[in-house]
Amino acid sequence: MVVAMKRGWFLTWGPVVGYCLLIFFLSIQTTMIAPAGGDKVLHVFEYSVLGWLWARAARTTWFTWTRRGVLLSTIFFTGIYGASDEWHQLYVPGRFGTVSDVIADVCGGALGGISYLVWWWSNGK
Repeated sequence: MVVAMKRGWFLTWGPVVGYCLLIFFLSIQTTMIAPAGGDKVLHVFEYSVLGWLWARAARTTWFTWTRRGVLLSTIFFTGIYGASDEWHQLYVPGRFGTVSDVIADVCGGALGGISYLVWWWSNGK
């Protein structure tokens, strides 16, 4: 029973934790070059994946939550994680943190959360 619970937690929340670690690893790189078109698109994409993963895990774990509750928790989590990531970058040589990146992170998180909920709802779940 305990092993099944740990396995369930790992399958549900492991991707969220792993992806957060990937974002952190990318944030400590001192020589990141923004792609053509700017880094805001990259932030939106990066955090839309995190939003999708968070919404999936939240919906699986707290199945009584409404779609609105899942979406609000997704926006809150991705916003807090994005802000902490930008703050962290202030201490990485060659990097800097900006409020506009946090806004892009929140937009991406919301987009990911909405897309997960639309996918979940359209599959009759």
